[in-house]
Amino acid sequence: MNLKRFTSFVMVLLLLVTTACTSLSSPDAQTATPPVAALQPSPLPSPATPPTVIPTRAQPTVAPVAAEGVYLINRRATSTRSAFEEINLVLYRATLSGDRLILRVGFHNVSDKSFYLTAAVDVSDLRLVDAAGNEYEPVTFSENLKRINPPGDFLPGQANVGDVVFPVPTGPAPYELRFPTHNPIAFQLDQPAPSATQSVPEGTYPLAVELYSGRSALVPIRLRLDSITVTQQEVIVQVAFVNTLRRGYDLGKGLKGSDARLLDAEFAAYEPIRVSDTLAENIAPPKGWLPGQAYVGEVTFPRPERMEEVRFFFPEYAAATLRFNATGLASAEVTSATGGAPPPTATPTAEQAALRELENLLERQAKALVTGDLTAYLATFAEGLRQEQQTIFERSRMLPLSDYQLSVSPSAVLVLSDLERGRVSNIAVLIRYRLRGAPEDNPFEHTVRATFERQNAEWMVSAYEPEKPPPFWWSGDIVVQETPHFLIITRPDAGDMLTKVAQECEQAYRDIQAAGLEPEERFVAYLTTTQEDFTAQTGMGSRTLGAALSLYELASEEIQTLGRAFYINGEAFKDQPDDGGPLGRLATIRHELVHLALARESRPFTPIWLVEGAAMYYAGQLPPEFRRRLVADGRLDSLSLERLTGAESLGAYDMLGQSVGYEYIFSGETVRYLIDTYGADSFREFYRSFSRVPLEKVIEEMPLFSVGFGSRFGNLSRKVTPEALASVYGVTIADLDAAVKQRLREQKP
Repeated sequence: MNLKRFTSFVMVLLLLVTTACTSLSSPDAQTATPPVAALQPSPLPSPATPPTVIPTRAQPTVAPVAAEGVYLINRRATSTRSAFEEINLVLYRATLSGDRLILRVGFHNVSDKSFYLTAAVDVSDLRLVDAAGNEYEPVTFSENLKRINPPGDFLPGQANVGDVVFPVPTGPAPYELRFPTHNPIAFQLDQPAPSATQSVPEGTYPLAVELYSGRSALVPIRLRLDSITVTQQEVIVQVAFVNTLRRGYDLGKGLKGSDARLLDAEFAAYEPIRVSDTLAENIAPPKGWLPGQAYVGEVTFPRPERMEEVRFFFPEYAAATLRFNATGLASAEVTSATGGAPPPTATPTAEQAALRELENLLERQAKALVTGDLTAYLATFAEGLRQEQQTIFERSRMLPLSDYQLSVSPSAVLVLSDLERGRVSNIAVLIRYRLRGAPEDNPFEHTVRATFERQNAEWMVSAYEPEKPPPFWWSGDIVVQETPHFLIITRPDAGDMLTKVAQECEQAYRDIQAAGLEPEERFVAYLTTTQEDFTAQTGMGSRTLGAALSLYELASEEIQTLGRAFYINGEAFKDQPDDGGPLGRLATIRHELVHLALARESRPFTPIWLVEGAAMYYAGQLPPEFRRRLVADGRLDSLSLERLTGAESLGAYDMLGQSVGYEYIFSGETVRYLIDTYGADSFREFYRSFSRVPLEKVIEEMPLFSVGFGSRFGNLSRKVTPEALASVYGVTIADLDAAVKQRLREQKP
């Protein structure tokens, strides 16, 4: 070869080398890569242009210029094969280390359903190809990637994630990750990952997320996420399965807390490592849900490495997507299991749709009454009822109503055949109202049995019958008088009696304040003028001067005392002179006001001797002659606190002063002993302790679905009273019984 030809050959060779080098990506020329939550599909060749086949014959190669480290990729590939159309191949990142290129990959279920995939291919079929056409097989890979399917089924939105190790390519970028069932993923090592993964601060983050289900049996039960606690090793989610119905509900066996999953930022699923006892066997309480009850528990997961975005998943429910940043929880929203729009709610049944129509009718009726729209109010009733309802409407205008609601009772059942005929009868409708000036936590409730008929394509009330007691203004005209501490509702013929009752009620209010009680700011009192009216309102006879009544309701995870009011028998009142004695008219009013003053803290399982004993003591109804009579008549040994603890009521208490039961006297003396011996503050703590009995204990004593209270709570009273005595006073019932009797016997005549 002569010098000229040799020089030409060298120049051509230099040109080829220069061209090959300038075609490589510079490590400094980085391109933006979206986060994992917005993975990009790899560019695919146009269908009109066949893909270029890179020859595998030996070619001159140039070693990769990328430095060791972690590089973000975040690309995904789809498949045109039907079996894999809902499985994406995801390449999250690449780690260049020594002679190994470690690819973080995942097979991601992008659908909102679970399934199991049986495939003839696995991760060993992955191939890495460089720009020079060199092809590389995996050296090793994560154990879980031996199958495309994760252990068990693919959950909605779940990815089977792991590492695949390849030799470092000897050829230049760009590279391609190929899999037989998916389009290739082209990538380069041109976006170094941040030096440190974003750290989520430890702490408890409140949540206000409610997840719903489209499955008919689960529609009434919302899954509420109350908080998420992040520790160094764990993620603890506080959850509650809430009954949204106003009646009891049960599911039987089925889902449980361990069915929950936590998906990390790479969509890998984490199983619970711990579940609270309440959710270990079922998401439902042992006896089913009470109305409005929230069944609370905790689900604990191992802390994921990637927590910038996590998704709480529970079968049959929408998911919750939580995003974190360097300061903590950034957002929480309801999504699908794949992070998209939430799934649709369940389509209502014909019965549910009709119930909603009836509720709408009652809402219109209630709104018309509150706003004074007589025309709109009467339009909700059939023609034959409108005259009577106009009278009731006009009476209601005299009431200081601050709130008035009508609703179909939770116990109501609509029958499809009745709906098709356009007539449903005997439907319980709840009337619930509040009175302006009375405490907000003291609503009143009544029940009316109504018949609904569809007329001119709309429902209306065609018949009704109020249950006892009826609303006071339904029974007759009313007059309202306000005093500093009472809202008194009576009849127009009350006359001077109203003035006298108002004076004595205010005096009794001052008396119980002076005795050490803290009554609520204003009581509601109903003053009847006939015995028939009093009996209709209370169910009590002519020898009852008055009664403090209230209603217990189990809702919103607690026992509430509603309808607290003092009912006064006006006919008996005017015939009974007040002699100022322990059983006189004023003392009787004090006795009932004590019950109202303690009503918020009273429970159906507060022992009856404590309830009535407190009323006797604070009303000043324990004169020495009563104590002497108790001992002198030889009745002391026949009385037992242990027996009275489970009793529903005490012996006869004649409110008109003819006699008083020995059990009332003994109960009052027991309270007097406790206050004299241990102090008033300790007694109030003892009385209040019954309102703090855990709801779980109350539910154990109730039959399935019940929300009522009655004699069944005698058993609970026998259980919790000894505990309360021991906790506050350090004594047993037998100790207290003996001490009270000894004191009574030792007192001077």
